[in-house]
Amino acid sequence: MNIDLGTSTNKGTALLKFAHQFQPDRILHDEFVSWFFGESIAHALQANALKLGIEPTNEAQEFLHIAYWYTILREIYGDRVITEAIASGCQQLLLLGAGYDTRFFRLPQIREEFVATFEVDLLKTIEDKQEVLINKLGQLPEGLTLIPLDFNQDDLNTLADYGFNRTLATAYVWQGVSYYLPQASVSLVLDFMRSQMTSDSVLIFDACSPLMTYKNDQIPGIAASIDHLNRIGEPFLFGMNSDEMQAWLQNKGFRAIEILQQNDLEAMILRRRTLPNNMWYVVAARV
Repeated sequence: MNIDLGTSTNKGTALLKFAHQFQPDRILHDEFVSWFFGESIAHALQANALKLGIEPTNEAQEFLHIAYWYTILREIYGDRVITEAIASGCQQLLLLGAGYDTRFFRLPQIREEFVATFEVDLLKTIEDKQEVLINKLGQLPEGLTLIPLDFNQDDLNTLADYGFNRTLATAYVWQGVSYYLPQASVSLVLDFMRSQMTSDSVLIFDACSPLMTYKNDQIPGIAASIDHLNRIGEPFLFGMNSDEMQAWLQNKGFRAIEILQQNDLEAMILRRRTLPNNMWYVVAARV
């Protein structure tokens, strides 16, 4: 189960989804994630038969096992919320910290219903993704807009300059980002989305337990994970317990808040509970 997640966490997340395509228990079908990797990686994943879903035999493997399943389950949950939002009239999709997200291509409802899709990430990631898409397709597809932006430095209001319309029902998706930011930045992003959301908009994001931000004996493999994130310059900075998150969001004016721990997602999608509930969790909310 050895897999190199590289020096970029968003590329590592995409790699886990790519590796999932070669597993016998595949539940997320993504024929587009391969675009962001060379043929040598595809051949290696196929030949090595990583079997990421099998039971781990040490703490490092256990951490990867949990991160792998959380990544897949989070993606499926997000897909469900997005497709339900589109069915109820959502006209825009805003992916903050989009990384190598493939939903614009994977979810047919986005194109069938002409849902304008805006993907936001750091300049380097946006340039890399744009280059790949243009090489594959000849040009960026109509309806997809890539926006370079740094949550710690840039003004989110500049989204309007790219055509984002705050008056439209929108699915706001913010996956795999909050824990890399200081709490003040997380608060500003949540406040921004709260100010933009219409009554028929929905927010989906994820967060982590404070236990994910320091070395401890409660989460297997956390020390090695923290060391790796520090080496690549992307440490976890923000963690909040789910009950505190619920109260925080309510104070910010969100309603209909749903918080699902990893094992809640596992129970919902796989009808089992084997994952711990003190690491990552997803949140859906309205205003």
